[in-house]
Amino acid sequence: MKRRNLILALSVLLIAQSSVAQKAVIDTVHLRFNIDSVGLEEVVVKGRKTPVANSRWNDMHPVELVTVGGANGDLYKALQTLPGTQVQGETGELLVRGGSSAETQTYIDGMHVLNPYTSNGINTPSRSRYSTFMFSGVNLSSGGASLEYGEALSAVLPLETKDYSKVNKLGVNASVVGLGGGGTCAFDKGSLSIDLNYQNLGLYDKVYSGRTEFEKPYHLYSAATQFRYTPDDATVLKIYAQYDRTDFSTYEGEERRLFGLGEDNVYLNATCRHFTQEGWNWFTGVAYSYYKQKIGGAVTAGDNWLESQQEVHLKAKAYKRLSRSFRLDMGLESYIRRYENRYHLSGVDDYNRMSPVMGAGFFSATYYPLEQLKAEFSFRTEYVSLSRKMNFSPRLAVNYYWGDVVLSGVLGRYTQLPENKYLVRKPELESETCMQYNLGAQYEHQGRFYKAELYYKDYNRLALVETRKETEQVERKPDVPMTFLTSNGYGYSKGIDLFFRDRVLLKDFEYELSYTYNISKRKFQEYVEMTMPQYVTRHNASAVIKYSIRRLHTIIGLTNRFSSGRPYHNSALPGLMNDEVKPYNSLDLGLTFLPTKKIIIHASATNILCRKNEFGKVNDKAILASSDHFFYVGIYITLGKKAAYDVSNF
Repeated sequence: MKRRNLILALSVLLIAQSSVAQKAVIDTVHLRFNIDSVGLEEVVVKGRKTPVANSRWNDMHPVELVTVGGANGDLYKALQTLPGTQVQGETGELLVRGGSSAETQTYIDGMHVLNPYTSNGINTPSRSRYSTFMFSGVNLSSGGASLEYGEALSAVLPLETKDYSKVNKLGVNASVVGLGGGGTCAFDKGSLSIDLNYQNLGLYDKVYSGRTEFEKPYHLYSAATQFRYTPDDATVLKIYAQYDRTDFSTYEGEERRLFGLGEDNVYLNATCRHFTQEGWNWFTGVAYSYYKQKIGGAVTAGDNWLESQQEVHLKAKAYKRLSRSFRLDMGLESYIRRYENRYHLSGVDDYNRMSPVMGAGFFSATYYPLEQLKAEFSFRTEYVSLSRKMNFSPRLAVNYYWGDVVLSGVLGRYTQLPENKYLVRKPELESETCMQYNLGAQYEHQGRFYKAELYYKDYNRLALVETRKETEQVERKPDVPMTFLTSNGYGYSKGIDLFFRDRVLLKDFEYELSYTYNISKRKFQEYVEMTMPQYVTRHNASAVIKYSIRRLHTIIGLTNRFSSGRPYHNSALPGLMNDEVKPYNSLDLGLTFLPTKKIIIHASATNILCRKNEFGKVNDKAILASSDHFFYVGIYITLGKKAAYDVSNF
């Protein structure tokens, strides 16, 4: 009983950490968490003879994610401990297998999220806009993503919200960075949930200031609600809505330029699943994303930058198991977008806009010739209104179960529109492409899990800024630019990912180890030679450890992240991106104290070895995060329940 109470109470701490621009530390726990019940039970992982044919690394429960040391409850920071990912301390965004953050896309209940990250200051990590506890589980697909997910060259993060909530909930939390609270009202066949949060770094900055000098401290207001309705056992209807507002201003550079940011973000999502007596499974969904950002002092004093995006995502799909050995999937979807930006400075007024529309159809046939073998052939086709061209993406995935070992192979073609800043300048740019080749093996036995995967990614049709040859520049007309955009970029990314998890070595002790070796080179965007991009690191490793001291009602968590140095251009050496900064290393510590069933106190500290980590160099000046450390203290209290506060509110 004591163990159950200890574990139950641990879940409460998890909400607080929902909104700081920096990351703190929490412990690592591997539990199956039933959000609507009083108890928790340990995870039991069972091998499947027909596993999903893609590069999913770990079905991680929200409790596991938010308790990763150094993550501070942030979804994307916690995922940076998995193989294939890289530390991104200056932006906080997710980098996977040598690809940029724009190449990884997030989906909630199958519907696209246009802007999943919050906006922060220069070299200040962003966070996920969405509470980790909204979701029933998280599974990063670092390669071989399902055909229904388009517009992602590197990885897909599909998130699923819970279908049911049968318990009334209410709770509050307070920390050095903000306040929060909310709850769920359950009724017959449905529920309504609300979550409210406010964060302000003013007090924290006065006690422990970093490299950022605030004129107006960072603050964020967020409100979210979800309605769920199940009229019968065959139908699930879910509606989710969230709004958040971010404001702050800082002094930047030696000239103390005033940098001020204001941002509004809206996300709406409505889905319906229905299962027929004939065996068909139907899904329909619509999502709307809106994002507007205003920045003063973006480049120089007195300038103004305005950027806004909108997206409507429509999807319908169906699947049916036609026989014991054959399954059919099919669907249609459309992305309707609008993007505009404006830069204003004195007499300069640069305005750009575009309205791309994409329509796609996808089809998949899955065949089980043997109980141990699964083969899946899929095909996706897309039409892009801006280029007026079709994209074709065939994919093949095979899994074979050999005793306790699962062997897998995936090859497929993936496409994605160029980044907005390039596409808006030249709408005729073609969709970028990536051919992926993955070979993997995994083994699980008696509480230990091993996985290894080799991958190769071949990039083509990348956006590239080209310069006219010298002879052409002499002869060119005055109205012809010296630089121009093309789709002639190309590159590759290759490597190996390794992962190991052990939950049986010692009582009340568990750990995870991951390692990635990656070589990535490209000629794209402003990189005029085949070279390693600034955000790529060759070696990445992490260790996640958790130990429970039952007598003291305390949990200790440690996370260590390591990566080799980022490349940068050293003007004293020949070539492009020809040098590296020193390696990155951060050791994070978290302590959780559980004095009673309804109160949790959590303290954490990042980078306790006090390393001054660098994330590249520009003009021989190191890129540093806004702060080398983050310290956190929070308290979480249950109101009106006999059990500890269910931090999800959902």
